[in-house]
Amino acid sequence: MDLKLEIFSLGDLSKTVGKLLTDMSSLYDVGRRKKSAGLLLIDRTLDLLTPCCHGDSLVDSIFSSLPRRGRTSSANMKGSQTQFKHGPANLKRAPLDVQIPLDKLLSKEESTTENFQLLESIEAFLHGWNNSGAVSQKVELVNLSSKLNEESVYSRSDLLSGSFVSTEYFNGTPYLESILDRSTKDGAVLIKKWLQETLRLENITLNVKIRPGFASNSELHPMIKALAKNESSLMRNKGIIQLAAATLYALDELHSARSHAFNSAEKMLNLSAGDTSQSLAAQISDLINKSALVGSQGRKSGKMEPSQGLLSFQDALLLTIIGYILAGENFPTSGSGGPFSWQEEHFLKEAIVDAVLENPAAAKLKFLQGLSDELEANLNRNKVEEMDGQSNLQTDDDFDDDQWGSWGDQDADKNINKEQVYDDMQLKLDLRDRVDNLFKFFHKLSRLKRNTSLREGTLALESTFSGGPYSSKGLLHKLLINVLGKYDVPGLEYHSSTVGRLFKSGFGRFGLRQAKPSLADQNVILVFIIGGINGVEVREAQEALSESGRTDIELILGGTTLLTPNDMLDLLLGDSSYI
Repeated sequence: MDLKLEIFSLGDLSKTVGKLLTDMSSLYDVGRRKKSAGLLLIDRTLDLLTPCCHGDSLVDSIFSSLPRRGRTSSANMKGSQTQFKHGPANLKRAPLDVQIPLDKLLSKEESTTENFQLLESIEAFLHGWNNSGAVSQKVELVNLSSKLNEESVYSRSDLLSGSFVSTEYFNGTPYLESILDRSTKDGAVLIKKWLQETLRLENITLNVKIRPGFASNSELHPMIKALAKNESSLMRNKGIIQLAAATLYALDELHSARSHAFNSAEKMLNLSAGDTSQSLAAQISDLINKSALVGSQGRKSGKMEPSQGLLSFQDALLLTIIGYILAGENFPTSGSGGPFSWQEEHFLKEAIVDAVLENPAAAKLKFLQGLSDELEANLNRNKVEEMDGQSNLQTDDDFDDDQWGSWGDQDADKNINKEQVYDDMQLKLDLRDRVDNLFKFFHKLSRLKRNTSLREGTLALESTFSGGPYSSKGLLHKLLINVLGKYDVPGLEYHSSTVGRLFKSGFGRFGLRQAKPSLADQNVILVFIIGGINGVEVREAQEALSESGRTDIELILGGTTLLTPNDMLDLLLGDSSYI
């Protein structure tokens, strides 16, 4: 972009990155006249609450509900420099390649001939029409036609699974950028308008009753199928078709019910955090116990997944993380090691231990590595004992005169029972040790914000907004409000260039000092969150810019990845965690 960056950083890791960027830019900035721009680097650890919560964002809903490609890690590079002293050498992130199940949407209620033609169209769509390779693609389609006749050779679901960015010819990027800062309802309404406009341009008439100001599945589905009816329309409008199909999948009742359950639980935790630590701890414990009950009922019925609208044990752990972050903000001095008292935390630990023992298959998390097989065996043994106990109750009614003959067998059974009791006790002790380590990690999460200076000073201006619309906003919104208002932000460091350091150290003795630039004075501001960003923060950043009244500023947002609550659970407690 040929910009001279004025670099600012907030957070320890951002300061390190800012120093590296400053040293790099000093090599080519000197002596060149460039347009100035501000770069603000922010640590994700300063606000873990926002990406953990299920905010109202259409893009976040799409990436949370749709399946993704398998996780990948960066390639292992040989050499001593790549060997880290702490933690794994690679971080496995969920790719942003969201797979859209187009076969379920477009192939329903179609004849065999129409299905066959549609498969060819979608296959061409996924490969992208590259004119230079048209001959080879026609050969591939001929080979595909022969394969499609054999159902065992080619899976229709694999064939029709699209992606947001499937080829370099993808033309849906403007649509994605337009809905990135939209809520779920507003984004769905906007997509419905785009579909209506596309149908009008294609001269396609559709007998569907469309209500203004609302987008439902019954409205979106017929419009998508009408646009994908023939090959030429499908190829021209593949961008909006994919995005509308992804939206339709995210608005499905199965996914929306789970999102509503999360939103309700998060609201309860927020309300309890404004009351007492005992009330918040009771809410967290209740959520864990409910998830254990759901898991046990699902196991008895043979269903491994929770029912619609109900939260699993992993969901309860994510809500526990949210609860501890809220407790760290509201009750910083409740306990010696954490925000809760010893008694409150004891009940939370016992609830997690019972939940793991009741449903170990749902606890495939890193802190339980090495115990999963033993927990599964313990659960199966308890099942057998329950069945034997029921059968013994039935046989106890029949009196047996010859009880002396089984005397030795009873002694053997007692020895076996003693061994099982010892094994059960050892398993519970090991499990409690793992849970203790898990809660030490929760304590670190609760202290993250307390260890920064953001809670004091100017960013504590949020107390001025208490009870107003700013109280529920994330860190990025509050930070931009203060930066654009030219308030001092504690912890915000400016990385001066080589020339600036020269003025400060040498020429400064003669009264020649370089004034510290302000981020708000820049017409172009780049904000980059090291650790990832989500759709809610994009909308809040846009709101902060509009509230400041600075229409002359061009705001560019970025991050190392796009985060969803599921990604946060994996980064904090999954394979990528340090626990």
